[in-house]
Amino acid sequence: MAKSKDRLKYLVLLYLSLILLPIKLIIGDLPVNGLFLFLLIYAAVMIILTKFPLKKYLLILFISYIYAVYFIWRITSPVLDENTFIMIAIISGFLLIHLFTKNKDEQITIIIAGSSFGQFFYLIICTSYHLQYTVNYDIYFTIIFSILFIIAIQSCWEYLMIKIESFIKSLEYKKRWNT
Repeated sequence: MAKSKDRLKYLVLLYLSLILLPIKLIIGDLPVNGLFLFLLIYAAVMIILTKFPLKKYLLILFISYIYAVYFIWRITSPVLDENTFIMIAIISGFLLIHLFTKNKDEQITIIIAGSSFGQFFYLIICTSYHLQYTVNYDIYFTIIFSILFIIAIQSCWEYLMIKIESFIKSLEYKKRWNT
């Protein structure tokens, strides 16, 4: 990314993520990870501050619902092994976010918000059925950071393709000028 406020924002977010990852909190009867709580608050603030169209808010709600249902399905019908379960969640989350949003900042905000709210719904549902020990934050972090990593790779790839195209155009221009 070029030097900008967005790059600084994401850098601070990444540093805080590294700092808050090992912190465990107990709020009421809920065992909560510090990074999860931070991402949940960050998602809520970003949704309040960002003016999305109604379609984006519905997408966040849909991702949250699908996330919670997918993890509940994992408890009730453990058909897939853990690696396959995580891979399906990563691929479907990236494809879903990529189909409905083209702006990278919106993609990042929507995936963090959708996954965080979905994990919160899942935590509440599991706690209400006394299954709070089935909540695994490691899988949540693996899914969310893998999707963010794929978005970063895609962004780097697009930047590289633009640079290659401009280099080829400059070579063609020089070739025409020399002949």
